[in-house]
Amino acid sequence: MSEQKRRSSSQLGMSLIEVLLAVAFLAVALVALLSMLTQGSVSVVAGGGQSKATAYARQMMEQLRNQPFTTGPVNGTDTPEAGITRAWSVVQTGATAAPNRLVTIQVSVQVNRATGTLGAQNITLTTMRAE
Repeated sequence: MSEQKRRSSSQLGMSLIEVLLAVAFLAVALVALLSMLTQGSVSVVAGGGQSKATAYARQMMEQLRNQPFTTGPVNGTDTPEAGITRAWSVVQTGATAAPNRLVTIQVSVQVNRATGTLGAQNITLTTMRAE
C-alpha cells in the first residue's frame, strides 16, 4: 500500500518543463494577438483620415458646383483644420458650343499628419458641369 501511495503522489502536479512549455506557448500566442491589435488600430486611424479628407473634398466640390462659373474661384487653397491642406482648381475643358459649354471642376485635398507614421493621404475629385 505504501508503494501505491508513493507512486500516485509522485504523479501529482506538473513538472517544471511542462510549466515552462505552457508559459512559452502562451507568450507566443499573446505576442501574435498584440501584433494583430496594433495593425488593426493603425488601419482604423488611416481609414478615419481618409474619410475626413473625402468629406473636405466633397464640401469644396459642392461649394464650387453651386457658384456660377464666372464668379467661382479659379485656383485656391485653404486650411479647414490643422494638418489638412485643401487645394482646388476650376479648369475649362475644351471649346464646346455655348450655352452647353462644359467645365471641369477638380478638387484636390491633401491630408498631412505632422505627428504619426501614416504620411500624407491624397483625395482628388473631378466632375463636369454645364456653364
